[in-house]
Amino acid sequence: MSQLTLRALVAECAAVLELAQVEAAPKTASLLVRELLGLDLSALIAFPERPVAEEDAARVRAALTRRAAGEPLQYITGHQEFFGLDFIVTPAVLIPRPETEHIIEAVLDHCRERTLTAPRILDVGTGSGCIAVTLAVKLPKANVTAVDISPDSLEVAKTNAACHGVADRMTFLESDFLSAFTHRDDLLPYDIVASNPPYIPTREFDGLQREVRDHEPYRALIGGERGTEAYEILLKDVPARLAPGGVFICEVGFNQAARIIDIGEAAGWTCVRIVTDMQSIERTLVFVQSPPLERRNSISPR
Repeated sequence: MSQLTLRALVAECAAVLELAQVEAAPKTASLLVRELLGLDLSALIAFPERPVAEEDAARVRAALTRRAAGEPLQYITGHQEFFGLDFIVTPAVLIPRPETEHIIEAVLDHCRERTLTAPRILDVGTGSGCIAVTLAVKLPKANVTAVDISPDSLEVAKTNAACHGVADRMTFLESDFLSAFTHRDDLLPYDIVASNPPYIPTREFDGLQREVRDHEPYRALIGGERGTEAYEILLKDVPARLAPGGVFICEVGFNQAARIIDIGEAAGWTCVRIVTDMQSIERTLVFVQSPPLERRNSISPR
């Protein structure tokens, strides 16, 4: 019996994934084999006939079964790239996504424009810590506080901070939004508050991709019946935590930007920047506090 080769193993994986209707099956198969065997793409291309040991093939096939059943590749391999950095991920946290990188860009732009060299930054709903840790890496004098309601998420974020050497400039706090700050005035005020809160309406949950619906944490995905409840809380509570001239920068879901800008204006904010993603979706909003005379008095959710 001839020995299994890399080429044959990738082909086997691709066939299984195609049958399971996994998107981009050939690419996913190649990634799966490379990740599990510790190979780069050039090695796979240069040595397709390299034999694969039985124990390595068994490890790949075990992971293949998980991916074919809908488990995201990132949970199988345990990591995901974000803004050029590698982050540990587990099922306790959302998988970092490219569109969230716009928050990083918006924060860095704000720091350049205001010549903030040592900003105090708060990341609400930190999850894996991808926003908070990346900002701590990119802004070497920044002090960053990362909060999350999930202690398991905070452990992942702490691990990522340690891996990237920024844990000494970070504070991690278990908190339902900003509730814990009632007892932590020592951490205030912040120059920048950033958040990628849950924003999917409850009614849309069943229609999500199975990879998201069945595997990513529900509480980090679903933003209530309207999908905007988290923004209503944050836009009301963040001003008390901001330094003068501070900003609130957040990610929003598809077709939500106008509604969230309305909520912000009713709570005394002005949206000064809207960032679109690669699909031309209005994805990131930058808010500043409005002058008092421009403020409306109430929020009336639609």
